[in-house]
Amino acid sequence: MKDDITRRDFSKVTGAATAAMATAGIALPSGLSAAEEKEFFDLAAEAKKRVNKRYDKYGEKAKAASDAGKLKLVSETICQPFRGHHFKLDKGQVIRYEMLDGPQILDTRYHVRSRPTEEWADPYHSTIMGAITPYEGMHYYSNTPFTRPLTTIIKDTVDGKKIQEKHGPTGAHSFIYNSGRCTSGIYELTCGMPNHNSCDVNLKQAMVDALGEEKARVFHSPASFMHFQIVAFDKLPLNVTYLPSKGLINSGDYLEVLAHDDVYVFISPCPLGDQNDTSDLTKCINWPFKVAIYEGADGPLETAPDPQLKTAEPFDYIKAGKPGETVGVIGKKK
Repeated sequence: MKDDITRRDFSKVTGAATAAMATAGIALPSGLSAAEEKEFFDLAAEAKKRVNKRYDKYGEKAKAASDAGKLKLVSETICQPFRGHHFKLDKGQVIRYEMLDGPQILDTRYHVRSRPTEEWADPYHSTIMGAITPYEGMHYYSNTPFTRPLTTIIKDTVDGKKIQEKHGPTGAHSFIYNSGRCTSGIYELTCGMPNHNSCDVNLKQAMVDALGEEKARVFHSPASFMHFQIVAFDKLPLNVTYLPSKGLINSGDYLEVLAHDDVYVFISPCPLGDQNDTSDLTKCINWPFKVAIYEGADGPLETAPDPQLKTAEPFDYIKAGKPGETVGVIGKKK
């Protein structure tokens, strides 16, 4: 190959950097055959796996405890639709979102309690290191400069295979999509209904309730992680199809998430409800859902360590003159 960086050199780049560059759309080295292109991206995928593997065992142990019925119930709450909810989840605890009498789309966020306006589960980092459609075992990574597993999905009882059998290989019920929540503005723009209830409003309400208005305002557009919403990514590259949940998400289905630090959990029951009839927003059926918090039989479960990255906070780093910055090269016209 003609480039300074060969495939072998690329494979030696640290796992996180490799995964980030590849997933973010890094340009391929020139002169690769089709087989070499595949190997290039396979190496990137392997690098991502190596990074995640450092933390996988903690989610696996928590799942094993859940499967064996060895989690101890700490609290249980029935949550109503049309408003935001917040919970304090301690390090080593598990939160379960459970469907009751009908499917209910949930938008969720996770913020570190000791610094809620500084560190939170970041949809971009989580997608880079996982997928745009979260799955059992996937880690939600926090924002830069922390960039660590903040939570992990340890259990998901929704039948994903059944969804894909009906809606194709891109069908899913959990996803991270752009800014990741509906807004009252988009409802007015598309449906002519100003101030319709939205996940944007619900999440901000939950943040105000937990943090106060001043801190909540820092998150003007809170991106979120969506669950129990049937979609198919069949309109790529820009959009998805939102699909009915009837027969695909059932009463008793649940998702469990392990916290690797003390976090606030913010939840919005989406006003699309069960998404079975969205022809008229006033006809969307919304359902109560249950939130339960668990821990191990002997206390908090084991959690992933903080990698203590050396990357600086961006504004502080810029102010310091960006010391030790590494860069690529500037292209020269031939």
